Amino acid sequence: MTTDGQLLERLKFRDRTALESIYDEYYLLLWKACYRKFNDQAECERVLTEVFRQLWECPQQFSGDRRLVFYLIECTNNTMARLKRETQCQ
Repeated sequence: MTTDGQLLERLKFRDRTALESIYDEYYLLLWKACYRKFNDQAECERVLTEVFRQLWECPQQFSGDRRLVFYLIECTNNTMARLKRETQCQ
């Protein structure tokens, strides 16, 4: 079994299977959190695409003292808030 820390380390070297493993592990949880807020499939897809894009491009932002899932939830919440603000301004 691979730990989140090992997966994040592999992401730094652009290991696609590491991203796929993280996606498979956490996508449904993040989807549910997002859907409770937006109740819109397209918006949830938009949010989670952005979250996993950020994870792929800057995996070092998701490492530290907390478990990966907490970083992903925080990123999802921040992305939802930003997109909601952008939508309200339009």
